[in-house]
Amino acid sequence: MGIVSAIFFILYGVFKILKSFFVKYLTHGVILGFQFAFTASSIVVVVGFVLFSITALVGIYNQIQDLINYISTANTGALSCFFSVLECSGALLAINNGITLIFGAISTVALFHLAKFLIYGLKFIGNELFKLGVLLGQAVN
Repeated sequence: MGIVSAIFFILYGVFKILKSFFVKYLTHGVILGFQFAFTASSIVVVVGFVLFSITALVGIYNQIQDLINYISTANTGALSCFFSVLECSGALLAINNGITLIFGAISTVALFHLAKFLIYGLKFIGNELFKLGVLLGQAVN
């Protein structure tokens, strides 16, 4: 009877050591892995959205300028005559400058909203990095 209880006592001790090891290190490892992935993905999303927005604004501006240049160089009869009259009177240059100024105003407003999103994103990333630091501190202890 003493040998059976000694074996159960040893197995209980080994089980308790393995349980504490798995609870402490494995769970912290899994949680830290998810937190690293979430923090990295949030950084990628914020940076990607900002870069996409700036690239889209530049692309839209270039498309508008290409469209204006294409229309102004069209040589199709009455349309060509109409644009020649607009160019001679200076209206075509005024329209081109007006579109540039309007697009500048719209893009300024869009950049302010983008800056607001960037500030929110940086706060979110800061919170995630803080959580990651707390989890790392818990995992070390």
